[in-house]
Amino acid sequence: MKSFLVFSSMGPDRPGLVSEISEYFTARGINIERSRMSTMGNEFGGIILTSGRTEDIKSLIDDLDSLRAKTGLDIHVRQTKAPGHREVKPSIPYRMIATSMDHPGIVHKVCKVLKEKDINVEEFETQVDYNAFTGANVFHMTCYFTIPANVRIADVRKDVARVGDELNIDIRIEAVINR
Repeated sequence: MKSFLVFSSMGPDRPGLVSEISEYFTARGINIERSRMSTMGNEFGGIILTSGRTEDIKSLIDDLDSLRAKTGLDIHVRQTKAPGHREVKPSIPYRMIATSMDHPGIVHKVCKVLKEKDINVEEFETQVDYNAFTGANVFHMTCYFTIPANVRIADVRKDVARVGDELNIDIRIEAVINR
């Protein structure tokens, strides 16, 4: 029987971490289905959806201390269901892109609007870049979410625009197909 496991890791970055993690999975017959890994500051972080035979997943879990010792990473795992078995409600996928001068509270205010409308954030990424031309730290956010069928997109746009006006953020929302 096929089982699924979400694997997350964080610790000091160094060359070879992704190779060591993937080698650990491969040696146990585990497949990487989907992953996100990144370096932030001097820290490496990753989240990986893996799959394999139930007994191989159990073996991987039982032997995690060897990977922790080899990589120096803090590692956590959680068993999950197959991606196709995820309970979903009828909804439309959207992408929001926001840009502004950087300041605290942008993520919270924008995401609060989504939460109040029972909108699920599927993927979220932020970045602050120094703009040498203007001398400003520029915040950039990309967010993918699904809007339930019973929520009016016009209401979402209006409430997000209100936050954008209040915090001086340029925000665009667009439907996405085949993400």
